[in-house]
Amino acid sequence: MARYYRRRRRKDDTLETLLFLGALTAAGLYGRLSAQDINLLISGLLLLPGVILALVLFIQIKRTRHAKEKLRALNLVDIRYMDGLAFEKYVAELMKSQGYTRVTLTERYDYGIDIVALKDGVRWGVQVKRYSNMVKAEAVRQVVTALNKYNCQRAMVVTNSTYSRPAKVLAESNNCVLIAKDELTEWILAFQKGGYRNRASATRELSDSSPDQTA
Repeated sequence: MARYYRRRRRKDDTLETLLFLGALTAAGLYGRLSAQDINLLISGLLLLPGVILALVLFIQIKRTRHAKEKLRALNLVDIRYMDGLAFEKYVAELMKSQGYTRVTLTERYDYGIDIVALKDGVRWGVQVKRYSNMVKAEAVRQVVTALNKYNCQRAMVVTNSTYSRPAKVLAESNNCVLIAKDELTEWILAFQKGGYRNRASATRELSDSSPDQTA
């Protein structure tokens, strides 16, 4: 937060300096300019903040695009070199590409849920685990018990690894979705291709064209 404040303060200082220099220039030239020139100068000074704001926004957009391009270049091998927070941010971007909205990270020291997201009217609480070993049942227990804390209806655990049998059993009994290495790979591939592809219509067509299997 302090670093962000300093960056913003520097931007404000730059804007104030430019406006001050513009005012000094206008004052110095006031006695030498015609009325038409003065009007043009005033118009230019009025437009100057808008130009500066547009430039700042352009730079910010370029930085955001560059950051997303870097994220798309990542793969499962790169995940090993992320810290926990970087992996949470990466998973949040992957979830956006899967059609989740209002994707936000919780506080740094969470109570079992790292990401909160919305999809199809359902509010999801997501526990993110960057593990080299198998994810155990404790991760499922944490996210399920934290649902009420974050006002979520469904639970999910995402990992770059795999899950133990007790974790799978506990997840099934609590309607908790487990995203393991294979599913995460599919998310990454979709993200690298440029985003979410709505598969709902294709799934509906397949189900309509398939024979009824129920007895």
